[in-house]
Amino acid sequence: MMFLKAVPNPHAAGRLARVVHYRQGEDRVFAIDAEALHRNPGLLNIFDRRNEIRLRVLDFTAYCILLLSVIASVALTWWLFVPGFAASVLMIATNRKLAGHVAMRAARKSSEAFLYLHSAGVLWLIQR
Repeated sequence: MMFLKAVPNPHAAGRLARVVHYRQGEDRVFAIDAEALHRNPGLLNIFDRRNEIRLRVLDFTAYCILLLSVIASVALTWWLFVPGFAASVLMIATNRKLAGHVAMRAARKSSEAFLYLHSAGVLWLIQR
Protein backbone atom coordinates (compact mmCIF):
# COMPACT_ATOMS: atom_id res chain seq x y z
CA MET A 1 0.00 0.00 0.00
CA MET A 2 2.04 2.95 1.21
CA PHE A 3 5.62 1.76 0.92
CA LEU A 4 5.37 -1.02 -1.61
CA LYS A 5 5.33 -1.13 -5.39
CA ALA A 6 2.71 -3.07 -7.31
CA VAL A 7 3.78 -5.54 -10.00
CA PRO A 8 1.94 -8.46 -11.64
CA ASN A 9 2.41 -11.82 -9.93
CA PRO A 10 2.91 -14.60 -12.51
CA HIS A 11 2.10 -17.22 -9.84
CA ALA A 12 -1.36 -15.70 -9.30
CA ALA A 13 -2.57 -15.26 -12.90
CA GLY A 14 -1.00 -11.82 -13.21
CA ARG A 15 -2.91 -10.13 -10.38
CA LEU A 16 -1.17 -7.08 -8.97
CA ALA A 17 0.82 -7.73 -5.83
CA ARG A 18 2.48 -5.30 -3.45
CA VAL A 19 6.11 -6.28 -3.43
CA VAL A 20 9.53 -5.58 -2.02
CA HIS A 21 12.22 -5.51 -4.72
CA TYR A 22 15.21 -7.78 -4.25
CA ARG A 23 18.14 -6.86 -6.50
CA GLN A 24 20.63 -9.61 -7.24
CA GLY A 25 23.53 -8.31 -9.21
CA GLU A 26 23.26 -5.56 -11.77
CA ASP A 27 20.76 -7.11 -14.13
CA ARG A 28 18.34 -9.24 -12.08
CA VAL A 29 15.52 -7.87 -9.94
CA PHE A 30 13.21 -10.16 -8.03
CA ALA A 31 9.87 -9.34 -6.43
CA ILE A 32 8.83 -10.66 -3.04
CA ASP A 33 5.07 -10.56 -2.45
CA ALA A 34 4.92 -8.77 0.92
CA GLU A 35 1.14 -8.72 0.91
CA ALA A 36 0.87 -12.52 0.62
CA LEU A 37 3.48 -12.97 3.35
CA HIS A 38 1.60 -10.55 5.58
CA ARG A 39 -1.66 -12.43 4.98
CA ASN A 40 0.03 -15.76 5.72
CA PRO A 41 2.92 -15.08 8.12
CA GLY A 42 3.27 -18.80 8.80
CA LEU A 43 5.33 -18.95 5.60
CA LEU A 44 8.06 -17.03 7.44
CA ASN A 45 8.29 -19.50 10.32
CA ILE A 46 10.86 -21.58 8.46
CA PHE A 47 13.35 -18.72 8.89
CA ASP A 48 12.50 -17.93 12.53
CA ARG A 49 9.49 -19.28 14.39
CA ARG A 50 8.95 -15.89 16.06
CA ASN A 51 8.17 -14.14 12.75
CA GLU A 52 4.52 -15.14 12.69
CA ILE A 53 4.00 -14.15 16.32
CA ARG A 54 5.78 -10.82 15.77
CA LEU A 55 3.62 -9.90 12.78
CA ARG A 56 0.38 -10.98 14.44
CA VAL A 57 1.16 -9.02 17.63
CA LEU A 58 2.00 -5.89 15.63
CA ASP A 59 -1.25 -6.21 13.64
CA PHE A 60 -3.23 -6.77 16.84
CA THR A 61 -1.64 -3.63 18.29
CA ALA A 62 -2.67 -1.64 15.21
CA TYR A 63 -6.27 -2.86 15.49
CA CYS A 64 -6.31 -2.06 19.24
CA ILE A 65 -5.14 1.48 18.50
CA LEU A 66 -7.96 1.84 15.98
CA LEU A 67 -10.54 0.46 18.41
CA LEU A 68 -9.35 2.70 21.26
CA SER A 69 -9.45 5.76 19.02
CA VAL A 70 -13.04 4.98 18.01
CA ILE A 71 -14.01 4.55 21.66
CA ALA A 72 -12.26 7.83 22.52
CA SER A 73 -14.07 9.61 19.69
CA VAL A 74 -17.42 8.45 21.09
CA ALA A 75 -16.51 9.25 24.70
CA LEU A 76 -14.60 12.52 24.25
CA THR A 77 -14.73 14.22 20.87
CA TRP A 78 -15.57 13.04 17.37
CA TRP A 79 -12.22 13.71 15.65
CA LEU A 80 -10.06 11.45 17.86
CA PHE A 81 -10.55 8.49 15.51
CA VAL A 82 -8.59 10.28 12.77
CA PRO A 83 -5.10 10.02 14.34
CA GLY A 84 -5.89 6.47 15.51
CA PHE A 85 -6.96 5.48 12.01
CA ALA A 86 -3.83 7.05 10.51
CA ALA A 87 -1.57 5.29 13.02
CA SER A 88 -3.33 1.98 12.41
CA VAL A 89 -3.01 2.22 8.62
CA LEU A 90 0.65 3.22 8.93
CA MET A 91 1.41 0.30 11.27
CA ILE A 92 -0.25 -2.27 9.02
CA ALA A 93 1.60 -0.92 5.96
CA THR A 94 4.86 -1.10 7.91
CA ASN A 95 4.07 -4.69 8.93
CA ARG A 96 3.58 -5.64 5.28
CA LYS A 97 6.93 -4.17 4.42
CA LEU A 98 8.51 -5.94 7.41
CA ALA A 99 7.20 -9.30 6.16
CA GLY A 100 8.79 -8.67 2.76
CA HIS A 101 12.09 -7.62 4.28
CA VAL A 102 12.25 -10.69 6.52
CA ALA A 103 11.87 -12.84 3.40
CA MET A 104 14.40 -10.76 1.47
CA ARG A 105 17.04 -11.12 4.19
CA ALA A 106 16.46 -14.87 4.30
CA ALA A 107 16.70 -15.15 0.50
CA ARG A 108 19.99 -13.26 0.52
CA LYS A 109 21.44 -15.54 3.20
CA SER A 110 20.69 -18.95 1.69
CA SER A 111 19.74 -20.53 -1.60
CA GLU A 112 17.37 -22.92 0.24
CA ALA A 113 15.36 -19.96 1.50
CA PHE A 114 15.38 -18.45 -1.99
CA LEU A 115 14.04 -21.70 -3.49
CA TYR A 116 11.47 -22.08 -0.70
CA LEU A 117 10.07 -18.60 -1.36
CA HIS A 118 10.00 -19.20 -5.10
CA SER A 119 8.20 -22.53 -4.72
CA ALA A 120 5.71 -20.90 -2.32
CA GLY A 121 4.86 -18.42 -5.11
CA VAL A 122 5.95 -15.30 -3.27
CA LEU A 123 9.23 -14.65 -5.12
CA TRP A 124 9.68 -14.23 -8.86
CA LEU A 125 11.90 -12.56 -11.40
CA ILE A 126 10.63 -9.24 -12.75
CA GLN A 127 10.79 -9.20 -16.53
CA ARG A 128 12.12 -5.94 -17.94
